[in-house]
Amino acid sequence: MRLQVFQSDKGDCLLLTGRDGTRVLVDGGMRSSYTAHVAPALGRIARDGGELDLVYVSHIDQDHISGVLQLMEDQVAWRVRDYQHGSGNDDFPDPPGPRPPKVKRIWHNAFHETVGDNSGAIEEALAASAAVLEAGERDAERSFAAAQREVANSIVEGIELSRRVGPEQLKIPLNEEFGGKLAVVRDEPQEVDLGSIRVTLLGPFERDLRALRKEWNEWLRDHEDALERVRAKMRADAERLGTGEVERFTGALAARARELGDRGRVTVPNLASIMLLVEEGGTTLLLTGDGHAEDIFKGLDAAGRLEEDGAIHVKVLKVQHHGSEHNTHAEFCRRVTADHYVFCANGAHENPDLAVLEAVVRSRSDRRPFKLWFNSSSSATESGEGRGHMEEVGRLVDRHVKRGNGRIRAAFLDRDSFVVR
Repeated sequence: MRLQVFQSDKGDCLLLTGRDGTRVLVDGGMRSSYTAHVAPALGRIARDGGELDLVYVSHIDQDHISGVLQLMEDQVAWRVRDYQHGSGNDDFPDPPGPRPPKVKRIWHNAFHETVGDNSGAIEEALAASAAVLEAGERDAERSFAAAQREVANSIVEGIELSRRVGPEQLKIPLNEEFGGKLAVVRDEPQEVDLGSIRVTLLGPFERDLRALRKEWNEWLRDHEDALERVRAKMRADAERLGTGEVERFTGALAARARELGDRGRVTVPNLASIMLLVEEGGTTLLLTGDGHAEDIFKGLDAAGRLEEDGAIHVKVLKVQHHGSEHNTHAEFCRRVTADHYVFCANGAHENPDLAVLEAVVRSRSDRRPFKLWFNSSSSATESGEGRGHMEEVGRLVDRHVKRGNGRIRAAFLDRDSFVVR
């Protein structure tokens, strides 16, 4: 099993290839990084007659789904080109990007499916508050506004992706192995064979999505008047909103997030991440999306993959949520160990978190060698803030590598991609 990790801005994008040539694209990163670093590699696959057996979108956050949406838009553009040439219009230009490989199936849970009919209200409220906060003078306001805007945009992109792959456009089977419904754990984790690769769905659990849906819809009903005031006052007086209803709305939103399953400040889309255990022969890969440590434990336990002491060792762990401190803890690092830890982050939002890196290294009392992989570096990061954080990450990792006396290795990506080995 071969794992290629792409530079993907602040997001995730990986390409898994089985020994029989089965290919799985894991998320797509941001649109710009997909175009720069991923599309050329996929174009080479297409030129060689290869296909993508599965495109797996862990969840609808923009830094996971935007690149996949660009992939689908490239598919549409090349189909239009082929139609025009097939109709005798040989002067019709080729699309700007390379021809992508055929996509045989996609796994993707649309946001409106996971949270129900009120997703529109969430989107509108987030977008309205983001517009006001972006005009504020405080750095914290602008940073929070950017996060709000990303969630709102992600909801739109998730719906757009579902339409792109639907019967009226690309006709790519969606969640076919799950009966065309949500890819969720129902009675027990489901195993799917993709060529030489076996994939076990670890989460999300259907009952957890029902609970999330109930929590969010109850919150929206309870705050319906407040949401309407936000929208109305936003239109009427943006300046007054900047210190009024928006602050109350965002404060209540954060409070609600903290109440969800005692899983900290983790958003609903992240908690709904599709999480997979991938196996080929004796090689295991744990794909976690932006899921939470407790949900990963739950899925592994239900699949019977934890040892008697409640631990598991895998070949590769794609560390959840870019190494955020909200999604992991020392107990997770102790119980889930790997030969290779893959961190997809470029310093945005201070990810990967320094405390998480410390917890990973300090948890390894087994003396087995391991390697830390980062799909970015200080030289590859464009923003000053992100670059500064990646410099801190580099210094911390360098200290641990030196102290490890050969037991700890590390790699930082400053080009298109690398292969984990």
